[in-house]
Amino acid sequence: MQLREVKTDKGWKVEIVTDERSIARLWIVDRQMRIGPCPVFTGGIAGVGTDSEYRNQGLSRQVIDAAVELMRREGYDAAMLFGIKDFYHKFGFATCFPERLLYLEVRDAERAKKQLAVRAMRQADLPQIARLYNRDHAERTASIVRDRAWSGFPMGSDFEIDTDTKVVLDKRGKVCGYIVCDKDDERCRTAEIGGQGDAVFSTILHYLAQRAVQLRREEISLSIAVDHPFARYCRPFGCRDQTRFQRNCGPMGRIINLLPFFAKILPLLAERWGQQDRDRTLALRADIGTCALNWKRGRLTTSDSAAKGALSVRVEQDALMLLAMGYQTADDLQTQGKLKADKATLALLSRLFPLQTAHMSWPDRF
Repeated sequence: MQLREVKTDKGWKVEIVTDERSIARLWIVDRQMRIGPCPVFTGGIAGVGTDSEYRNQGLSRQVIDAAVELMRREGYDAAMLFGIKDFYHKFGFATCFPERLLYLEVRDAERAKKQLAVRAMRQADLPQIARLYNRDHAERTASIVRDRAWSGFPMGSDFEIDTDTKVVLDKRGKVCGYIVCDKDDERCRTAEIGGQGDAVFSTILHYLAQRAVQLRREEISLSIAVDHPFARYCRPFGCRDQTRFQRNCGPMGRIINLLPFFAKILPLLAERWGQQDRDRTLALRADIGTCALNWKRGRLTTSDSAAKGALSVRVEQDALMLLAMGYQTADDLQTQGKLKADKATLALLSRLFPLQTAHMSWPDRF
């Protein structure tokens, strides 16, 4: 058996081969994932699998360990995956944001008025859709940056679900919104919507209601963050949201390279730090290294060591991702025994790492 790492056009393939046959494998998909407004270079782990006759030999463990080491060597800041229960936490991954759905009854949604034109998406619409998406999610933790290489929606609100995408046009015929629906008659679900303003939102909700009527469904559901402007727009129509917090499965992440990760999010941390306590150094000490945050000449900086007298935090490495993603607070983690800090340090941590409403659109997943 031989471990092999193969560069692909989207990232890497890590596999174990025997007699030139791949028997265990995974893919690393390159992404820029936002923490607030700050992108971090993230490896999305996908397609972890072992051929049936080679299972229970620890081969998946070998390819995952190799993938983490490869990402460390290649300069990734973080890694994400969507995992089965009670497996990936063994590799330092922690569930770091919940799954969210918004539901509306069709009879309520039918009150929305169509104010703008709607048509099927065309390939030429993709650059404008990417611009709308990046604008709408500019500060959304866990959202993926859509660059020039972005090629559309590979799936709907789950793996292997095709999409039916429509665009909303303004009075000049320019794309000002879009609707990504599951191409699945069994459920009336929307994987993503984009755009801003009442006219766009009213038109989107009207379209979803009419589509639900055609599918003979009584309820509409959307995969969307609870504080998304469209979710707030739907409140007067009557809706309910569902938030599912999972244990050791689902959306899971970990930091790969500690100092580069925190260097990427320094603008966000500097804003949250504010003017107080700029004479103090904060030292985050984990088993993957130490990251010291301190101010020099008016700028927040990182280093791998801290002088005596720094505000010191002992923290498990998976808990660092929970802090960065805004999934749990420092107080929560101290209660769980994953973090140890004094009262003054906890106060600063609470400013730097508040709770956030993280969300990754399903079509961006891996």
